[in-house]
Amino acid sequence: MQMVQRALKDLTYASLCFPTAIKARGMESTEDIPYYFYRDDGLLESDQVVEEDQELQDFVKDVYVYGMRGKKASGFPKSLKSREKLSEYLTVVIFTASAQHAAVNFGQYDWCSWIPNAPPTMRAPPPKAKGVVNIEQIVDTLPHRGRSCWHLGAVWAQSQFQDNELFLGMYPEEHFIEKPVKEAMARFRKNLDAIVSVIAERNKNKKLPYYYLSPDRIPNSVAI
Repeated sequence: MQMVQRALKDLTYASLCFPTAIKARGMESTEDIPYYFYRDDGLLESDQVVEEDQELQDFVKDVYVYGMRGKKASGFPKSLKSREKLSEYLTVVIFTASAQHAAVNFGQYDWCSWIPNAPPTMRAPPPKAKGVVNIEQIVDTLPHRGRSCWHLGAVWAQSQFQDNELFLGMYPEEHFIEKPVKEAMARFRKNLDAIVSVIAERNKNKKLPYYYLSPDRIPNSVAI
């Protein structure tokens, strides 16, 4: 959870007003999370099983070597040796690919549709001193109408959901039939519904509501 909290510090928008992103993907207990690593020979019921799971260890090593470029400063481990650490890093991966991505991606149009906030091009070099630029210089520096329209179209498209979007807790393909796994998924959905209600209540009567971290608007994963 500490890693997820550190990731949240990098988010701007109004997401900090709704610190439910951690709960959106981290609501499941540490007992629930290993169910996502269910194997034919049983659940990951002990630290030893985690440590001896070669496929899992290879996955973690690949992330460290190729994703984090082997940098210790990344904070990502070379291997996992406990259920607790598996839960922690799995939560980080899921959070990054769902809640954090939603917070950054789907607010692009709100922020970038005002061209001076995020101009796609500049027609003049930036000033070398502060306080010497007038409005005419600013207008001459911002992109022309054609480029601005292209930019608006791009950020609008990137801010839309797919027609068949799957949001948190939606699993149309039944990969698991085991009772403990289904119970964990049911608890997860119930907790997500509670979070949706809390966020909806907080947004009532707000001039600028913020829904980007509401679980019913967070896709299951990054899809471009």
